[in-house]
Amino acid sequence: TLEALAAAVAARRRASPPPVGRSESMPRAPFRELGAIEQTDNLRVQTIRPLLSPACAIEEVELPLQSKRLVLRARCDISAVVQGDSDRLLVLAGPPAVHDPSEAMEYAARLAALAAELESELLVVMAVNLSRSSSAADDAAAAAPGGPGGGWAGLVTDPRLDGSVDMNSGFRAARRLLLDIAQLGLPTAVEYVDTITPQFVADLASYALVGSRQAGSRAHRELASGLSTPVGFHATAASADAAVGAVRAASAPHAFLSVSKQGVAGIVQTTGNRDCHP
Repeated sequence: TLEALAAAVAARRRASPPPVGRSESMPRAPFRELGAIEQTDNLRVQTIRPLLSPACAIEEVELPLQSKRLVLRARCDISAVVQGDSDRLLVLAGPPAVHDPSEAMEYAARLAALAAELESELLVVMAVNLSRSSSAADDAAAAAPGGPGGGWAGLVTDPRLDGSVDMNSGFRAARRLLLDIAQLGLPTAVEYVDTITPQFVADLASYALVGSRQAGSRAHRELASGLSTPVGFHATAASADAAVGAVRAASAPHAFLSVSKQGVAGIVQTTGNRDCHP
């Protein structure tokens, strides 16, 4: 009962030392200092800027027919490996995060040549990580007093590496890079850290990745159920159960909130994705 809860709090206060309070790095302030007293929303939001719609980004950097054929053929080949219909080994290769498209293209050119040489045994896909997944170390650094807030977040979020957060330029750069790699004849894989980025780049990717930290996320499982690519849920020893559960969940239909290619919020209904694996 509420009376019992109140009594427990009172007993805890009597048995506990006085609270230490906040450190100087997080001074206490009256709540009204966060914003006008009439305002109740976005009190801790500094700014909201317009985002380019996925449809506009796609129109600016459109996938030509030859590259579309490469993307679709690679999806079919990857599906065959996932389903056990092909004895080739699926190999993902790529840098942990792309910060310089020119360096990424140099890597892609070398990888494309090697992939063509070994295509009878290996199905080589370049992992193009457009968003940098946070680690436990990043979380600790961001939470520390004076911490960097998680550090650089990736090509899409900060393409100029200067903290300007020009995501419109980031999505354009990401599409150009994925298109240039496709024109080398090399299929690509993209890890989706959030659920909006796929609307901007999914037409260019042959494979999708969901990191071990997102494998248990309902939003990412719902996203995977509607993606047009095979999806790999990354699993570690600690997240193996979550990855297996994600595969089961993503194979079923879902309904959830997202945005359309026009950038309009909508209700998405999916059919389920049978090409998911841990």
